Amino acid sequence: MEKLDNIVMYSPKDVSKLLHLGNTKCLELFNSKDFPSIRIGRAFWVKSDCLEKFLSEKHVFGQEENDIIL
Repeated sequence: MEKLDNIVMYSPKDVSKLLHLGNTKCLELFNSKDFPSIRIGRAFWVKSDCLEKFLSEKHVFGQEENDIIL
C-alpha cells in the first residue's frame, strides 16, 4: 500500500492479501476490463476508493467452474 497525500493505492500483492486470492487469480483480476486498475510502467495499482466501490457491487470474475464472486 502506498500513500500519496490523501490517495491510497493498492498493489496486486495488497489486493491478494485483502481478498485472499492467489497471485494468478489476482493478476487476472487486475487485467480484467471491469476492474478499475491502472498500469504505471510494469506495475499495476488500484485506488482504495475504486476498490471499495468495485467490491460494493456484485461482480462475477472468471469463466470456469471455480468462478470468483466478488
